[in-house]
Amino acid sequence: MYCIAIDDGHGMETAGKRTPTFPDGSVMRENEYNVAVAQFLEEMLRRCGFRVLMVAPEKEDTSLSIRVKRANDAKADAYVSIHANAAGNGWNQANGIESWVYSKSDAKGKAFAGAVHRALVAAIGRKDRGVKESDMLYVLKQTNMPAVLVEGGFMTNLEEANLLRNTKYRKLCAEGICKGICAFFDVKYIPESEEEEEQVKRYQKIEDLPYGKDVIQKLVEEGVLSGDKSGNLNLSEDMLRVFVILARKAVI
Repeated sequence: MYCIAIDDGHGMETAGKRTPTFPDGSVMRENEYNVAVAQFLEEMLRRCGFRVLMVAPEKEDTSLSIRVKRANDAKADAYVSIHANAAGNGWNQANGIESWVYSKSDAKGKAFAGAVHRALVAAIGRKDRGVKESDMLYVLKQTNMPAVLVEGGFMTNLEEANLLRNTKYRKLCAEGICKGICAFFDVKYIPESEEEEEQVKRYQKIEDLPYGKDVIQKLVEEGVLSGDKSGNLNLSEDMLRVFVILARKAVI
């Protein structure tokens, strides 16, 4: 079976890789998001029958050269580097999902990056910033297999930073990446049991939503959504995603 190398970009103490200070005085390090998504992704890929190589399992930061060497030595079939984005040092409005591929990658490599990116955007419903090319990113340039670096949102955007530290959002990111990998390798995506899936992906209250709170609040106020007698929305993940996507396209 295919082997997927997973890279939870940076280390916990890598300088500068963290959010600005949240209103409550806390800070999220980028690797907190990266490693959580990596762990969810490992579990999902194994459930789908893939072999998985975690290229940086150590608690301390692992050099890029070691990460790449481990993947190349294992002859991994694909490489995914998980990151959160940033624009400057303070809070700002930059937002959305973007992915990176080596500019000189072959058609297979670019197809892999595209498959993962599209599935990630579809899973979480954030702004699509596209797949971008670079000849500078080491883990994309030096790997011997199709490789993609994904940015799951901006640490410098307060809304997305709050999502990045949300467990449900992290799991959605992992699910999107996994679905993209499955699509590329023509492997069936195997979800959790129906009972677990229902528990994870049903939201009753606006405050429980991992994203799109403003969209759903507007629909409730306008009477489009009313919930049951107890005010429970019973909103599925697919419904939430559709509402958010339509809102961002100014359809609702």
